[in-house]
Amino acid sequence: MDLTFKIVRRLLRDDDVAFSRNRNFEAYQDPRVKRALRLYRHLRSLERDLLRLGQPGQVRLEAVERQGEQVVVRLEFLEQRGKRVSYLSAEEWGLLLESERVCAILSDLLEKAPAAVRRALGREHQGRPDTAEVDDATR
Repeated sequence: MDLTFKIVRRLLRDDDVAFSRNRNFEAYQDPRVKRALRLYRHLRSLERDLLRLGQPGQVRLEAVERQGEQVVVRLEFLEQRGKRVSYLSAEEWGLLLESERVCAILSDLLEKAPAAVRRALGREHQGRPDTAEVDDATR
């Protein structure tokens, strides 16, 4: 895993990290750090939306599917009548699934999904995905 994804993982999972723009001005000039911050904001936003799936009447998961090397997550916001489509690489999908709550929500939805959806993700059997299954599903 390269530096960009290590930074994103730390920002997503370590609550003690305070990456102030003022204190780390020089680091913000590095293109890898800029990319990591963009990915972090995108994944954090998607994670929050997925966690809202647990609240009735908020968000509905339309689909999680593979398109080549990408994982596509489609959400529908019921109150605002909007939709969100996120395209994630295998590494980004893996970082997203490191959240226990997100993984549990997606596993529950996957158990209820039709067999065609599970086949498209490489998940024919049911149960909670572990790291190896996530890697297989996103390849």
